[in-house]
Formats: sequence, structure tokens, C-alpha cells
Amino acid sequence: MKIENHLEKAERFSRTIKKLDYEEDYETLIEDFLLVSSHLINAAMHKLKSLNPDKDIKHNQIYGFLKKENALGEYSEKIGELMQQLEQLRPSHVYGKGKNGETAKKAKEYLAKIKEICERIIGENGRKP
Repeated sequence: MKIENHLEKAERFSRTIKKLDYEEDYETLIEDFLLVSSHLINAAMHKLKSLNPDKDIKHNQIYGFLKKENALGEYSEKIGELMQQLEQLRPSHVYGKGKNGETAKKAKEYLAKIKEICERIIGENGRKP
């Protein structure tokens, strides 16, 4: 997928996020924060040319891919850790019995950190996410 397509998807999910309530929609928020992060990370890897535009890495494979390929250079470890933390929020709230809007707020914090780094990578010559 091209960088601009990833950014459009991230933007669409971000607009949806603004319509949701942390106490009522925490499962969807966690999923959407994860998907925005995934699109931004893929766009950043495309920008650095460490990932071809005809290939994308799924959210649950990003941590391993970054660890193995160092696809975001100096940011690989940090982004990988943030993505792993974000992934770990999902099981209890998306699949399990967890009912906690605070978990969605934590997911938002992880996204904010991922977004900040990805904007550094993408921002200069591309549209900012």
C-alpha cells in the first residue's frame, strides 16, 4: 500500500476515534488505536524504503519484523516496544471480560508516542498524519 493510502486509512480511523466514548466503546478504541499505529508504522517503513510499497506488515507481526529487520533504524526498538505494549492491551478487553475505559486511554498514549516518531520519519516530504 502506498504511503498516502496508509495515511488516509489512519486519518479515517482517527475520525472514528473522535466519535467514540472511552467508557462505552473501549474495545473499538483499543482496536482503532492499534490500526492507526499499524498504518503509521507501515507508512514510515515505506518512507525509509525499508519496506516495499507492495508489502505491508500486519499489526501482530510488527514487533518481530522490527526486531529482525531494524526497519525503522534508530526507532525500531522503541516503536516495537510500544506496539507490543499496545498489542498486550487487546486480549483482556477485546476478547475477554475486561471493562475499563482507562485501558483505552493507555492505548491512546501508546499511539501518541508512535505517531510522534512516525511523523518525524514521514513528515518532511509527505503529508503529516
